[in-house]
Amino acid sequence: MSVLMFSSVAAAQPPSGLSSELLSVGLSLALVLVAIIGLALLVKRFNPTLGNSQDFKVIRSLPLGSKERLLVIEIDDKQHLLGVTPHSINYLYQLESPLEVTPTAPFAKELSRLMSGANNNKK
Repeated sequence: MSVLMFSSVAAAQPPSGLSSELLSVGLSLALVLVAIIGLALLVKRFNPTLGNSQDFKVIRSLPLGSKERLLVIEIDDKQHLLGVTPHSINYLYQLESPLEVTPTAPFAKELSRLMSGANNNKK
């Protein structure tokens, strides 16, 4: 009779190897998703040329603090220096000699297109 009780208890519990395998797969999947989201946010934050249009281009960006930066923008074939903070944007100077436009990586362009499409769908 004790053999019957032991076999019914053993059948009710899943093998410990299977549960640890599922936990490992789940944690790996979560880590990959967090890495993808984190990299997308980093690309969006540190590459301001992602939002360029034909009339307005961000040529360069220099972070000065956690949320402050200097931007060189191009409007009407003239480059301007702007100071950007969380609360204001200040016009600083018009550059006399233009800076070269830094090329955007193809991956960053595609990621920008996908992220802007997702943002447009939310609105």
